[in-house]
Amino acid sequence: MLRPFVFSVAAMGSLVLTPSSALAQDASFGCKVLLCAAANAPSWSGIPYCVPVMTQLFRMLARGRPWPTCPEGNAGGLGYDPYLPCPQPGVPYSPPSEGGGYIADLNGSLCADPARIARECVSSGDSGASCDQASLMTPRPQRAEPNYVDITTGGHTTRFYFSLRGY
Repeated sequence: MLRPFVFSVAAMGSLVLTPSSALAQDASFGCKVLLCAAANAPSWSGIPYCVPVMTQLFRMLARGRPWPTCPEGNAGGLGYDPYLPCPQPGVPYSPPSEGGGYIADLNGSLCADPARIARECVSSGDSGASCDQASLMTPRPQRAEPNYVDITTGGHTTRFYFSLRGY
């Protein structure tokens, strides 16, 4: 049997809740989602009350439904960011288009150290024409949870990453 779960102010950031009025089962679905998404230590997956709420959310999103609303918080549009940041000192690059070279690109699927490219390709005196830049590129690490939504509560915005695979 599921016990009532009282969400604390820490779970919701700056949302002010009084203990007698903060029973999670009384919240609208959108507010339940917001409370669960804001949870950390443990995350929503470690809170038995949140697992069915978030599972229902992910099924809805996978079927094209929008993120549910909650008056106490504002969620931005759904986003997709498949890549983690490049390991330092790397920056993201996109593969060359026809006749072009690799291009530094925030959404690129490859990583490389621009100083190394300059050292090995440009400073060799051949303007990079004969340099094998491909050998300097590594695949960019991918996120296990590439979907996201930005949630704003009390003037603070947090990016909540999740995956819709399997829903």
